[in-house]
This record gives sequence, structure tokens and C-alpha cells, in this order.
Amino acid sequence: MKKIAIIGGGAAGLSAAIYALRSGAEVTLFEQFGLGGMVANIDKIENYPSYSSVEGWKLASDMSSQAKALGLKTVRQRVVSLQKSDMGFTIITDKGRYEFPAAVVATGTSHNKLGIEDKFVGHGVSYCATCDGAFFRGQAVAVVGSGRAAVSEATYLADLCAAVFLVSPEAELSADSKAIEELFARPNVNVMYKHTVSEILGDEQVSAIKTFGNGATQTLNVSALFVATGAAPVSDFVHIDGLAKSRGYLVVDGRCETTVKGLFAAGDVTDGSLKQIVTACADGAKAGSFAAAYSATVNR
Repeated sequence: MKKIAIIGGGAAGLSAAIYALRSGAEVTLFEQFGLGGMVANIDKIENYPSYSSVEGWKLASDMSSQAKALGLKTVRQRVVSLQKSDMGFTIITDKGRYEFPAAVVATGTSHNKLGIEDKFVGHGVSYCATCDGAFFRGQAVAVVGSGRAAVSEATYLADLCAAVFLVSPEAELSADSKAIEELFARPNVNVMYKHTVSEILGDEQVSAIKTFGNGATQTLNVSALFVATGAAPVSDFVHIDGLAKSRGYLVVDGRCETTVKGLFAAGDVTDGSLKQIVTACADGAKAGSFAAAYSATVNR
């Protein structure tokens, strides 16, 4: 019997599950939170084939339903360690220990932090505009970041909030031209280039932030700060000798197999250059298929 484990329930993990299940494998997916991953938190997705526009929760729900209908088993536990073993791989969670002949890591990335916001997380500091933006409807807010995520967050918030300050550490935004065009079409957005957030003010809730740029400090009276400064791969739980990483990202080949035989990886946790939902799905398809095939050879 083909038997594989998948760690991570986002687009990559669910795609891996679907392809492995369709090949006849028994698949167990480990996910601490709900299925769907970051996809479920995106307001509108407009670059996924077959949809001119789709809400993130809808796409995540459809993927989850498809995998469950094929017989996916889920374990709602936090994976703390993945190790090599005589049977293949040992997965240790906060509640148990599991053995599998093959595994797929699809844990994605975690949000980068500013290092000054811990006191205010959940009290005006957020990493997800679609999750928390509605709480600040009609108010002034700030977004910090220069990339695609920051531009998307600011655009979404501009349709809800009275004013949006986009604090960009860089001299220019690094999103695609259409996304930037949509941002600048919102008259209530003010982009502050080459600025950083130096301090967050407030007692129990964010009331203002201080920014530094062009040699001067200024105070912005905002009710919330949305941090969109990128992300880091979630791979520190993998404890296997000989596993190649690049800046924490798992190095994979054309089959999405790592440098450890039988261990595959898919999506944003890999060293692939493009971090998109469609590439995560493609990675998942390969990882799930080849992990299932590898498992079959081990179990003979």
C-alpha cells in the first residue's frame, strides 16, 4: 500500500494530497490550523487559471473539499520535528509520533516581523488585511512593506478605510504594474518611499506610529499597522542530515524531491523563484505523485 505524509494544508499540500490520492496512495495530512493556508486569507485572486476573480476562501474550500472527497485523512496537530528513520521518516507532533515511508513538506512561509510590534499584535498590529481590515473601517491605517503583498494589502484597505499610508522602505514598489496601477487609482492612499516604522505608539491599542525617512521623523495618527514585509520559510522543524537548504528554503529537483531520498517539498517552502498559488499547485502535483510512487517501491 502506498502511504505518504504531507505536512502543511495550503495550496501545495492540498494539491499534493489530491494527486497522491488519485494515484491510490493513503495520505495523511498534518495541519495545525485549518485547511487552505494563506490562500484562505486572500481577498480576491485574479491570476489563477480558470478564474477571472475568485475569493481566497472559496478556492481554499474547493481544494479542501476535493481532497476530502478522495479520502484525505487529516491530523490537527503541530509538527515539531521531522526525522529520518529505518522505516523512512518519523513525524513528531505536540501530541504523538508517526512513521511514514515518504513525506512531503508543504509548510510555506511565516510572516517577517518588524521586531517592535509584539505588544500590539491583535491590538492594532496585524499581518492580514482581509482578516482584520474590517475592524478599522472608516479609520486611518498604515501598511509597511514594498512588495506585492504590501501593495495588495494597501489596495484592499483603501476600499475600507478613510486613509492608508503605505510605508515603503524601498525607493520603489516591487509589485506588478497592474497591481501598482490599481493602488494609485485609490485617492486615499499615500505612499511614503524610503521610510521605515521606528516606533508604535499607544497604551493597549495602536494610536499612532513614528516613521523615519529623508532624515526626519514624523508621527502618523493611525488606528492600525499592517505588516507586509515578506516571509521566511517554515523549515526549521526538519532535522535530517544531508538536507540541502538555501536561505532556509528546501532545495528540490525537477521532481520536487529534496536531497534526502523519499522526502519531497512543494510550494513556498522550496527554493523556487516564483511564489504563486499556481506554482504551489504545480509543485504539489509533482511532489504528491512522485512521493506516492516512491512509497510504493519502499513497501514492496
